[in-house]
Amino acid sequence: MNECMHITPLEFGATGDGVADDTHALQAAVDAAISKKIKLTSPMSAVYAVTAPISIDGTLNADFELAEIRATAPVAALIRYETPKYYTILRNLRLDGNLMADVCLDIVNARKMRVDNVITGRHLKTALKITQGYEIFVQNSHFNGATPDDINGDAAENTVGIDISTSDCHFSDIVIIDCKTAIANRGFNFYARIHAWTYKPEIIKNSVCFDLWSQCVISDSYADTFYICFRLRRQGILCKLSGCGSYYNEQLYMAERGHVTPYLFWVDEGDGRGVAIHSSVMLATTAMGGYYSNVEKCAVHTDGSDSFFRWKGAPEH
Repeated sequence: MNECMHITPLEFGATGDGVADDTHALQAAVDAAISKKIKLTSPMSAVYAVTAPISIDGTLNADFELAEIRATAPVAALIRYETPKYYTILRNLRLDGNLMADVCLDIVNARKMRVDNVITGRHLKTALKITQGYEIFVQNSHFNGATPDDINGDAAENTVGIDISTSDCHFSDIVIIDCKTAIANRGFNFYARIHAWTYKPEIIKNSVCFDLWSQCVISDSYADTFYICFRLRRQGILCKLSGCGSYYNEQLYMAERGHVTPYLFWVDEGDGRGVAIHSSVMLATTAMGGYYSNVEKCAVHTDGSDSFFRWKGAPEH
């Protein structure tokens, strides 16, 4: 074992062939990297089959070189992270829920953690779940949901891309595909260059791009073919949207597929006061247009630089 530079799961008995159960070997490698304070890495070609969550409970520097961790039995999560330690780095990793993992990356509690170039797929509930902590940076990542074709036509009914319940976290340069809810924001967080989209009519129905339970800042982000672009769950939510956009794929917008007219802002409580949008371009579909809001007098603030195309009830400048 070359303790001066790095260790790999193969040194602890993992096969990386995607068939043999590598749970114990991968866990042993993670534990050793944490205790010895050395880097954990992997051959790019490795696929680690796991039958239980891999637990990270200390500061870890891991670069998997795009190796994959794949669920081969029902698990609550592929990776479970919980520690009061600082500065874990998790990068270049593929996580395949394989229609067996509820969550791909479950961050129960983290401080000053960095997640970079993580690609997830086929989760049953949530790609990335964050419950507690602060200053978690997630960037250059790609979260794919399970599509209705995967399980009996309804696998994606409640899937979420990012579900965060804490604050002071930053998300940038992220693509979210085929999730019923792209982002559920429950704390004060920052989002930049997020592109969420879907191509499955079964997912589009009743879907939400940004499900906002708390204040946030969203910039240069794009809601692509969702039923609701921004849902405001509570009265008085403070939210700033800058340089954002929306689009609806015309080829998917067909009455026979059970679609209804989309909404730019859906307000559950109050009138949207506290939300400000500027320098944004929002496009509804030509076929049926779209509604600016579900409330008659939506008080979302605009500064006159916004462009709203075919949204019924949108402010005119």
